[in-house]
Amino acid sequence: MLLVLCLTMICFHMCVNQDSGPEYADVVFLVDSSDHLGLKSFPLVKTFIHKMISSLPIEANKYRVALAQYSDALHNEFQLGTFKNRNPMLNHLKKNFGFIGGSLKIGNALQEAHRTYFSAPTNGRDKKQFPPILVVLASAESEDDVEEAAKALREDGVKIISVGVQKASEENLKAMATSQFHFNLRTARDLSVFAPNMTEIIKDVTQYREGMADDIIVEACQGPSVADVVFLLDMAINGSQEDLDHLKAFLGESISALDIKENCMRVGLVTYSNETRVISSLSTGNNKTEVLQLIQDLSPQVGQAYTGAALRKTRKEIFSAQRGSRKNQGVPQIAVLVTHRASEDNVTKAAVNLRREGVTIFTMGIEGANPDELEKIASHPAEQFTSKLGNFSELATHNQTFLKKLRNQITHTVSVFSERTETLKSACVDTEEADIYLLIDGSGSTQPTDFHEMKTFLSEVVGMFNIAPHKVRVGAVQYADTWDLEFEISKYSNKPDLGKAIENIRQMGGNTNTGAALNFTLKLLQRAKKERGSKVPCHLVVLTNGMSRDSVLGPAHKLREENIRVHAIGVKEANQMQLREIAGEEKRVYYVHDFDALRNIRNQVVQEICAEEACRDMKADIMFLVDSSGSIGPENFSKMKMFMKNLVSKSQIGADRVQIGVVQFSHENKEEFQLNTFMSQSDIANAIDRMTHIGETTLTGSALTFVSQYFSPDKGARPNVRKFLILITDGEAQDIVRDPALALRKEGVIIYSVGVFGSNVTQLEEISGKPEMVFYVENFDILQHIEDDLVLGICSPREECKRIEVLDVVFVIDSSGSIDYQEYNIMKDFMIGLVKKADVGKNQVRFGALKYADDPEVLFYLDELGTKLEVISVLQNDHPMGGNTYTAEALAFSNHMFTEARGSRLHKGVPQVLIVITDGESHDAEKLNATAKALRDKGILVLAVGIAGANSWELLAMAGSGDKYYFVETFGGLKGIFSDVSASVCNSSKVDCEIEKVDLVFLMDGSNSIHPDDFQKMKGFLVSVVQDFDVSLNRVRIGVAQFSDSYRSEFLLGTFTGEREISTQIEGIQQIFGYTHIGDALRKVKYYFQPDTGSRINAGTPQVLLVLTDGRSQDEVAQAAEELRHKGVDIYSVGIGDVDDQELVQITGTAEKKLTVHNFDELKKVKKRIVRNICTSGGESS
Repeated sequence: MLLVLCLTMICFHMCVNQDSGPEYADVVFLVDSSDHLGLKSFPLVKTFIHKMISSLPIEANKYRVALAQYSDALHNEFQLGTFKNRNPMLNHLKKNFGFIGGSLKIGNALQEAHRTYFSAPTNGRDKKQFPPILVVLASAESEDDVEEAAKALREDGVKIISVGVQKASEENLKAMATSQFHFNLRTARDLSVFAPNMTEIIKDVTQYREGMADDIIVEACQGPSVADVVFLLDMAINGSQEDLDHLKAFLGESISALDIKENCMRVGLVTYSNETRVISSLSTGNNKTEVLQLIQDLSPQVGQAYTGAALRKTRKEIFSAQRGSRKNQGVPQIAVLVTHRASEDNVTKAAVNLRREGVTIFTMGIEGANPDELEKIASHPAEQFTSKLGNFSELATHNQTFLKKLRNQITHTVSVFSERTETLKSACVDTEEADIYLLIDGSGSTQPTDFHEMKTFLSEVVGMFNIAPHKVRVGAVQYADTWDLEFEISKYSNKPDLGKAIENIRQMGGNTNTGAALNFTLKLLQRAKKERGSKVPCHLVVLTNGMSRDSVLGPAHKLREENIRVHAIGVKEANQMQLREIAGEEKRVYYVHDFDALRNIRNQVVQEICAEEACRDMKADIMFLVDSSGSIGPENFSKMKMFMKNLVSKSQIGADRVQIGVVQFSHENKEEFQLNTFMSQSDIANAIDRMTHIGETTLTGSALTFVSQYFSPDKGARPNVRKFLILITDGEAQDIVRDPALALRKEGVIIYSVGVFGSNVTQLEEISGKPEMVFYVENFDILQHIEDDLVLGICSPREECKRIEVLDVVFVIDSSGSIDYQEYNIMKDFMIGLVKKADVGKNQVRFGALKYADDPEVLFYLDELGTKLEVISVLQNDHPMGGNTYTAEALAFSNHMFTEARGSRLHKGVPQVLIVITDGESHDAEKLNATAKALRDKGILVLAVGIAGANSWELLAMAGSGDKYYFVETFGGLKGIFSDVSASVCNSSKVDCEIEKVDLVFLMDGSNSIHPDDFQKMKGFLVSVVQDFDVSLNRVRIGVAQFSDSYRSEFLLGTFTGEREISTQIEGIQQIFGYTHIGDALRKVKYYFQPDTGSRINAGTPQVLLVLTDGRSQDEVAQAAEELRHKGVDIYSVGIGDVDDQELVQITGTAEKKLTVHNFDELKKVKKRIVRNICTSGGESS
């Protein structure tokens, strides 16, 4: 059964029970005819008006239309009653409607229009039945005030639609329009595409009544404030009224600062002493006034503190969906414990169980609270989640810090953690080869649930790597009194099988003999090293929860002698001294209070394994911009200098590696040193030591403008090298930061902001552009904990394509006499560099190569060499031929290499790339154009690299477009273009997707805020996503729907089957315009996931929905999204531009499945990540 959903563009169709209102109207078009619009654009406006008149039913009892144009004065074309139907109007338009010119005074034109069209009696037409509508077209900012004149019109019952083109002012358009009926198009050319929607908009505004929108629009939440927060209060306050007042004041101030609403923050209150009382649950805690009243009504309870019991009751009765928790909607769950004494009962287990439910716990200890107990209750790391205060009066000064911690945690959950994990995954791609053994403590002291948590943790750690025989291998040993080889390192060759093997480990029980187990694992690692010729890094991850009964010192020493890196992770009773002995180095020691906290250190452990490879070829120009204002003080100033020196010590400094420069700022800017001043770690460290504190105020915006000059070559910056700015500040900027920061980012500078709590986090996000680029910490002592994250972000910027995954590549190498041995070696190194970035294998990347001079000669075909080492070896052993340069002949000859018989997978949809590298003009240049075009027409991407004597026109003839050829003056210059060429090759490769089947639906935002050009880009992006899948009836099925405030089914799953057919359908989709109602669209799109509409949901095929939007929804999304997910649909969301991260998480249910980009051009940067997500979602679901 084909499901037909008709397009209804009535903006407020949700008010279904109301009468439909008037159907027709009196419409006056007021058209800009000023010099701003210009004579050239005027015909486009004329065509637009022609289309409008042609599309409206103009009759005595239907629409009446009037027309005027304006610049500095109004010029009436015809009145509402002048023409009774459209033909005479169109005739007038053709003969009498000409351009006027002049300045632009919209306010004056509105006053004149009011007098001319809307003041006289309306020829017996009832305003209620035929509402008066004014459509204003403007091309620039008005030279007079528009607000008063527009307001007078609206008060007189006139509904105004404002449409801007060219340089129209958004402010003017909004000031004129009724409700949200304002539209801004970039050029007058866009009016043609917009015309059909304008007809619908006129119908919408005809039926619109003031106040209607209030029924629908969901108010946005202020800042990071979508969370369920429960305050757990120890209320036996020793009878001191003063202490109780301090507590109430603290709670009152905190609650007042939070955005408490049904869809934003919900607050629960629980009090306890001997017994626990629920004062307000999350379902009732959504009215700020009521919550504040409940706080005022709090009274002391007598008795002792049973914190464990209170934590248990909070978990069971408060953080449940029935009581208003929105955990299932991806909303952060937070508990805040405030106590002033030690608990009478055990708190550890109750706290673990609450944290296991996904609740983050903050603890605030006052007076006699037990610090150890608070640390065991709080989330990990304890120093971030515990606060210790001397007495109740200190709560007042602690309030701002607490609110910053709370908001920071919400942002971390919603925006930061998942993005930093993604950066880490991307960095770990560089850890191509490694051998890892897991050594797991299975002694009797570990509870079954804890052992299960250990296995989950280890699965997640190894899940970050590329598991394969020639890549990362993992083995496992379990131990207690004795040891047991669970599986050898060579046994599992893919991630799913390895995950199952870890899951199947059964706990052995017994005592803890870690030393003997280390000795046994050493032998296994030695064997593994022999298998791979000692070339691969070896790691041992030890996970224990008790003190070892035998010595670990000797075995650990032997492991280090073998160059095996040992990571020691201790839980609960593990001895920290012993952990240090095992690891041999503090940075590879990890300790957590309980097993649930293991997930909090997963990224740290993985980072320690990955960082070395990710940072091996680190190359960057890094400028520090350091706040030296009065608020910092000498002690913190030296901590900041230490932080900078630590970052320097973790970088490879040199003219060909990392360069560092420093600028200080306060009310003035001071250069310390430029990027190319110092070329060693010690010189830079000494220069940082010599820095002196300036004092005064914080002018960060001015400093950002000042530092921008340091990224130019005359200040030591290098072309084609990534540029970073690290801002360190503790104060709020006293000037504008957004514009200078944006200018820097547009120049390609990546900005990390490091702010201490005195700084303004909103400003820092404006500077860096994304929350995950901001490190916001409570004080300068915590800076040391962010060093590794920051360094990794610089080593491995996530945006770049890291690995060539599925591709056929043929090198066509100029081997003529003009190239000497040394130059030929540089060319070979260039090609080998590309090979190293590829996953070489018969199902991944295949390489072929031919060299040429007078004649071409094949080095190897695409199906000949199956490993990276073989490809590199053949290239390394090749020598130049000598002779003349016949490039066209070589290209023609290469054609047969792209055939199925020679290993090409073109017929399977695998992208094909030919890379030609030449240093001279071709002897058969006249044939180049036709030969190269024949290859490109076959679907082969030709990249042309020219050196020294190569001819740019020939390169362009081969590549077919300017962005696909590269020219350098010398062979040494190849290094400079390597990253551009490798990005081009990498971006053209497909994702290595092992998914067999998936039903994939795209839900596209077609609302007003998306410019038609951007809508085209979104369609182009979706077409590129489709190309990465094997689209057919039995494999991947695609469906598409579009939404604004109306919804349109474009095509159902399986309606079209071929990649080309689907691409054509997507390219033909017309934008529907309107407001943004994502919730309504999610409710309607669920019909796609039914067997009778093409879904294979009943056969267990993974169901995936990809939502693309550029704005905040004006209706509620959480419930509709939860219902879809509950049905088994995996939802991913992509937010473009100014979106609400919190809302996107409520759509997907988890931060891991949402993505944001700054604009539509950036979509292509995240394509591979989206495809990879869809591939794994299929893997997990099946």
